[in-house]
Amino acid sequence: MARIVGNGYDEERRTIIETIQLEIAEQALRLGVDVILENGFWTRKERDRYRAMAKALGAKAKLYFLDVPRDELLRRLKRRNERLPPDTFHVQESDLDRWISQFEAPTAEELET
Repeated sequence: MARIVGNGYDEERRTIIETIQLEIAEQALRLGVDVILENGFWTRKERDRYRAMAKALGAKAKLYFLDVPRDELLRRLKRRNERLPPDTFHVQESDLDRWISQFEAPTAEELET
């Protein structure tokens, strides 16, 4: 990601990447191939949009949600930042907290469908 988006926070470039990923996913679904997307799916609105896209292509969407406590996320983040692979950007604790505050956890109904 960093090779294209730099520090990871260039929203315009990130949007371009996610658009290309979605186009490839749509092509695969049309061919009957299973697809796994990992975009974060931060809001219900975003998740609903992707589910509708899958349905329109005749595919069934399944949401997997890992409810990891902040302390564990922070532990993993610190470990990640200590061992950054090439072309990976550093993430601050403040970024983690901002992202947590913006996230809408899926409802039980979303997880059942």
